[in-house]
Amino acid sequence: MLNLNKSKIRRNILSLFFLEKKDSYYIRELERILGFSAGNIRRELIALKEEGIIDFVKKGNQSHYYLNKKSPIFNEIKSIISKTIGLEFKIKKCLEPITGIKEAFIFGSFAKEKEHSSSDIDLMIIGSVDEDILIPRISKTEELLGREINYHLISENEWKKRKDKDSFIKSITSSPVIKII
Repeated sequence: MLNLNKSKIRRNILSLFFLEKKDSYYIRELERILGFSAGNIRRELIALKEEGIIDFVKKGNQSHYYLNKKSPIFNEIKSIISKTIGLEFKIKKCLEPITGIKEAFIFGSFAKEKEHSSSDIDLMIIGSVDEDILIPRISKTEELLGREINYHLISENEWKKRKDKDSFIKSITSSPVIKII
């Protein structure tokens, strides 16, 4: 059973694997990226393999670990990770304290699950927001995620006016989105 509260190492491993679109990682690489000892990382990877979340393949003398996308619970785990420690969670924490946001959602390649590790995050924010407050919070979240956030800010009235007429907005509303607020 997946337990995200078990350890900080586990949360960081899962966050990295689900946030980045890299195919696999070897232990020393994870040690360098995450800043934990190889032994502790190995222990968590073994536990995650036993749970069916992670698998590995030998490449020379290295074990390369990757997400087990064939796991029957892969999509559920991906959703839980995203909402509790991943990208959605971090963007929600960025926006929650800001007053005036009526709605916020991710659209584009990330929402369509066609992103790669260098893809930016397209974020629509509907409401009346002070950009002097928004911009530093977005910048901090970009640093945390290691990705650019391409945000679009539109007032509620403007959104209602353009919703059925504007081709850009129609393309957004007719495609998958991930609701944040």
